Amino acid sequence: MQEASQKRSSTAGRLVHLVAGCWANGGGLSELVAATALAQAQLGKAVTLLFLDGAAEHPLVAACRAAGVHVRIFKRSRPHALYFSWEMMGQLDAFLADAAHLYLYSCWTFPIWWGAFRARRLGLSYSVAPQGCLDPVRRAYGKVRKRLAWWCFDRFLLTHAAWLHATAENEAGWMRAALKTRCPPIRVVPNGVECSVFDAVPAQQRAKMVLYLGRLHPLKGLDLLLDAWQRARIPEGWELVIAGPQEGVSLPALPYVRYLPPQYGKDKVRLLKQASLFILPTRTENFGIVVAEALWCRTPVICTQGAPWEVLGRYWVEISAEVIANAMEHLINLSPEAREKDFRALFDAAPKTYNWLAIADKLLP
Repeated sequence: MQEASQKRSSTAGRLVHLVAGCWANGGGLSELVAATALAQAQLGKAVTLLFLDGAAEHPLVAACRAAGVHVRIFKRSRPHALYFSWEMMGQLDAFLADAAHLYLYSCWTFPIWWGAFRARRLGLSYSVAPQGCLDPVRRAYGKVRKRLAWWCFDRFLLTHAAWLHATAENEAGWMRAALKTRCPPIRVVPNGVECSVFDAVPAQQRAKMVLYLGRLHPLKGLDLLLDAWQRARIPEGWELVIAGPQEGVSLPALPYVRYLPPQYGKDKVRLLKQASLFILPTRTENFGIVVAEALWCRTPVICTQGAPWEVLGRYWVEISAEVIANAMEHLINLSPEAREKDFRALFDAAPKTYNWLAIADKLLP
């Protein structure tokens, strides 16, 4: 099987990306998939992007089409909970016939299981980017269902991958702990920033705004952020803005706290460039692309140690409302010039470190 895979890779050139959904409300995973496909097309590669219907597609999918990526959206079938598709089941082989490599994303879903199964049967090499699915905290949610899926499907497909994609060393550690001696090679490559969208938005007048962007999910630590906001001694005129899709958290009405719906594309970039401070209070995160996006926008960041952003130094803080409040107070009371000085090295490095073209090149088979 391995020899057949190597033979196919040397004679065919199309790169196929397969994910359950590449949707506007899909968060960092959808952006990662679409941006990688887009960047590889911009590098001159033949690329196909496959996913299921079920929600509005991510804005970057249109950019993929414009760059020559072959996009195919399969009809979703019951049971919806597993992202099952009879259409994908019957037609996937046709999209793998001329492929050099298959990229699979996340775990626990039918498209990933079926993609890995068909790749092995066709002698096609594949890689998997679990995107945080092997985080012990996340695996504890829906524990019985995930344990069953792990032993029936996911463990097998991960151990037989040509390589695994981790976005940071902590995620690579989760992979080694879960797969032990059967763990394939791991490539540690960070997620990137879609620079064309970010560079298209001019610099904004900075507001007295502390910003959170992302899913409003219990693991994201919104309760910690709201607690920290009430604890901190915030100067008059400042507000906390929280924007994202609501997923199982209550949003209490608090003074100087404003809630916004999910923000995408240029609207998201404008907010990041208007904010004087961005906070990611997450309890667990395999990467946290919004931190890279904030740094690209030259916006200071506080991030908890639930995400692998130790490069933030003193602003990579404990998962504690009190500690977040202290860090927030400190940064808010600095002058804009002092905040810029504290983060200048990270701001200057962001366009090189998180450039999608360089990242996509590192992910080539």
